[in-house]
Amino acid sequence: MARGLDILELLDKSPKPMGVREISRHLDLSAAIVQRLINTLSEYDYVAQDPETRRYFIGYRAFGLGWSLTAKDRLISIAKPELDMLASQHLLNSYLGVRRDRRAIYVLSVQSDGPIAIRSAPGSLTYLHSTALGKVLLAALPDEEARRLLTAEPLAQVTPQTVTDPESLMAELAVIREQGYATVRSENIQGVVSVGAPIRDTSGAVVAALSTAFPEWSTPEFTIDEVATLVLASAGRISQTLGHRSP
Repeated sequence: MARGLDILELLDKSPKPMGVREISRHLDLSAAIVQRLINTLSEYDYVAQDPETRRYFIGYRAFGLGWSLTAKDRLISIAKPELDMLASQHLLNSYLGVRRDRRAIYVLSVQSDGPIAIRSAPGSLTYLHSTALGKVLLAALPDEEARRLLTAEPLAQVTPQTVTDPESLMAELAVIREQGYATVRSENIQGVVSVGAPIRDTSGAVVAALSTAFPEWSTPEFTIDEVATLVLASAGRISQTLGHRSP
């Protein structure tokens, strides 16, 4: 099962169809094993084959699974109108994400009609230490757990501005908890500012984070204070609909 999922992830990320031998090289598997797995995935329409090149690409059945989750997941259905509003009314690219161990996963992404595209596809992974969304999720953890995640592996220097010192990040998490939101400047994408806020459930636990991103050169049209107000309001409305009641 794990190898089949590896093939699906590889094909999903590939900009073009891939052949069996190419897949086997990327995953360090024999071509025979890859072909057998591909045959099974193709049988259930999770993988499709180009009839001319005989190469494989992600199938429509995989898309159907994501569409089904979008329609059925309560968090996504509640958050989607807020992200749409931030994108359409305020021209802010907007994202919803959750934490999975040492990474964050984008579960929803809405591109604004603004002048620059900042795309993060649903299902894609991102770093916790270099994104506003990720820092919000880290700040929701007890210090011991946050430090464990920040020291479990060397932190990637995504841009020259990325903070990779765990103790500096721990100090930043304390500020995020105090002010209620996180900001990053050029730490994940050069020239991009992002603001994130937590989403809480009935118990008050942080179950997800909402973030927005905009080009740094667009300020003062977008000031961090103004964007933070919008993000906090949207995250608050989502939390309230999930059953959270602010003290």
